[in-house]
Amino acid sequence: MTTPQLVQVTIRTIGTLHPDALALVEEGLFFDLGDKLRNPHHDPAMRYRTGLDDEVRDHVLSTPGAMAVTTRIAESAKALLFSYANRKHQLVHVTIACRGGRHRSAAIAEQVAEYLRIDEIGVEVDHQHIHLPVVETQR
Repeated sequence: MTTPQLVQVTIRTIGTLHPDALALVEEGLFFDLGDKLRNPHHDPAMRYRTGLDDEVRDHVLSTPGAMAVTTRIAESAKALLFSYANRKHQLVHVTIACRGGRHRSAAIAEQVAEYLRIDEIGVEVDHQHIHLPVVETQR
C-alpha cells in the first residue's frame, strides 16, 4: 500500500466565458489556453463531452504544441514549488483557463497532473466549470 502524497500543487481549471471565472483565480500561476490548441467545442461529436473523455483528451493533446504547453506549465509549477523549499508556504496554485472550461483546460490540467506525479509531487485537480452547460458561443 502506498502512502498518499501531500498535496503540493493545486490545479484549477476555469472557463473564461463564465461570469465568475476570473474571481476564481488564486495567486500563483495562470495559463490561458483560449487561443491555443484545437478546440473540441467546434466538433459537434465532442462539444458536449469533456477533457476527461479519452477522445477529447487525445484530440487536445495531439494538437501541435500541446505537449510543449503541458511541459511548460508543469515545469513552471515545479520551479515555483522548489523555490519554496525552505519556506513555510509550500503549496503552488495553478489556474488553467480556456473559453468554456470543459475541454482544453481539463485535458491539459490532467496531463500536467500526470507529469508532476511522475516526480512524486502531490497534485489535486479541481475543474470549476466542467459540469456546467456548454457555452454555445465561443470567441
